[in-house]
Amino acid sequence: METSCPFLCLGEGEHGSQGPRKRSYNCHMGVPRTSSPTRSQSMFSKSMVGLSLALVTLFAVQAPADELKVGDKAPTFTLDGEGADPVKLADFKGKKLVICFNRANWCPFCMKQVTDLQKHYDAIKDAGAEVLVVFREEATGAEGLKKIREKTKATMPFALDLQAEKTGEYSPEGFDTYILDEEGKITAVLEGTKPDRPLGDEILSKLRN
Repeated sequence: METSCPFLCLGEGEHGSQGPRKRSYNCHMGVPRTSSPTRSQSMFSKSMVGLSLALVTLFAVQAPADELKVGDKAPTFTLDGEGADPVKLADFKGKKLVICFNRANWCPFCMKQVTDLQKHYDAIKDAGAEVLVVFREEATGAEGLKKIREKTKATMPFALDLQAEKTGEYSPEGFDTYILDEEGKITAVLEGTKPDRPLGDEILSKLRN
C-alpha cells in the first residue's frame, strides 16, 4: 500500500522503498502539484495587475505639480490681510517683491526671520523691492498678526493663507522665499528649512545682482 510522506513532499521516484509515485505533491499536506496555473490563480494574477495599474494611475493624478522656478510667472493670489482690504499680488505690480512664507506667532524660527527682515527692510526698499510675509498657520487671524508685529516690530505687509489654500503652488514645504521682478516673474527662489530661513543679507544680494 502506498503512503504519502508525512514530512516533505518529494518528487516522483524519490521514495526508493516505495517505488515511484503515481502523483507528485507540492506540500506536505498532499496537495497535487500542477504544471500550469489554475483558473482561480490566473484570475487572481489578473486582479493584482489591475490593482497595480489603478494605484499607479491614482498616484499619477494626485502627484503635485512641478515646483515654481526662476523664469516662471508667479501665480496670482488674493489673501486676507490685517484689515478689511484683501492683499493681492496685483497690488505689487511695478516693483520688485519679496514673498516669504511662515507659520505663526508661536514659531521662533519665523519670528527670527521676520525680525531680521525688519532690520534690513529699509535697504530692501532702497533696492526697489517690497516685502510680503504670508502666514499659513496663524489660526487666530488678525489678532495673531498683531502679536507678530509686537514681537518683531515689523512694518512690512502681512497676509494670511491658512493651510496654503490660495498659495499652494508656492513653497510646498512652507519655508522658501521668492523674489519677483516688476512684471511678476520669478527671479530667485531662496530655499529654507524649518530652522533656517532666508535672511536679509541673502535677499539683498539677490536683489542687487
